Amino acid sequence: MATSPVPDEIERGEAGTLTEDIARLGSLEKIVQGWDETQQRTVLALREGWEAIYKECLRRLIRTVQTFPQGATGLREAAADPYVYAVLRTLGLVRPSLQERIEAALDSVRPGLEGHGGNVELIELRPPDTVILRLLGSCHGCPSSSLTLSDGVEKAIREACPEIQHIETVERQYAATVPAGEGSEQRISPFAIGGRHAWLPTMRLEDLPRNGLLVREVLSDALLFWRDPNGDVYCYRNACAHLGMPLEDGEVDPAGVLTCPHHGFQFALESGECLTVPEVQLEPWAVRVINGEIQVRKDHD
Repeated sequence: MATSPVPDEIERGEAGTLTEDIARLGSLEKIVQGWDETQQRTVLALREGWEAIYKECLRRLIRTVQTFPQGATGLREAAADPYVYAVLRTLGLVRPSLQERIEAALDSVRPGLEGHGGNVELIELRPPDTVILRLLGSCHGCPSSSLTLSDGVEKAIREACPEIQHIETVERQYAATVPAGEGSEQRISPFAIGGRHAWLPTMRLEDLPRNGLLVREVLSDALLFWRDPNGDVYCYRNACAHLGMPLEDGEVDPAGVLTCPHHGFQFALESGECLTVPEVQLEPWAVRVINGEIQVRKDHD
């Protein structure tokens, strides 16, 4: 199959705005999508190869700049430029902004809320640690709204943004209306699970090999299980304390030290302690084995 020529209007010319340049790249991607599978794989491999080179070059540049006085300040100022930030974000070299992480957390719970006729809106972010929200639709004024907020919305925000300490809600600026005949309807929060902090089954003990890792999903959380050489079981949220990347493909050495497969951070699986940056650690879940069944319990909000 012959490749399509690049139209003159999307040929790279003078630098435009970031939005214009991204739109131009989107147009090129649409052209590539019309190529056959072999050609698409070639383009993808070429892109991934160049991205890997760019990423390593930028890593080395960042490390070098950080060694200079005021280097960290200069890097922060550079990252404020939309082009620089877009490239660093695309290559996974900076975390999403606080607002981006909050919006992503809200997006993760919206399907559950919308399934019950509700929604949530971010009203204001007050750095460094406060978020103002508004519950919408059936969530507003619902008897279960406090459970929806604590077990759904707040949980998602706190997991994505540990720095957020205060989550507040404001009322609508207009009166809610309840259709006739629905005033006594009992609404159940989409996050109600029949009791908080219950022990939940995950797998059989024999399914988890010694010094091996397995992931199971519990209450919409991906959990990482490790069984030490003595047979004791440990459980953590499957998210690196660095950038939240999954850990199940990491290597565990004989001493029980897990190396993140993405950025090389190391964790002691007996404690969850990060050996690379001691200020952070993996998020633990309580775990027990009853009659050969591994059970977990979330002992934190």
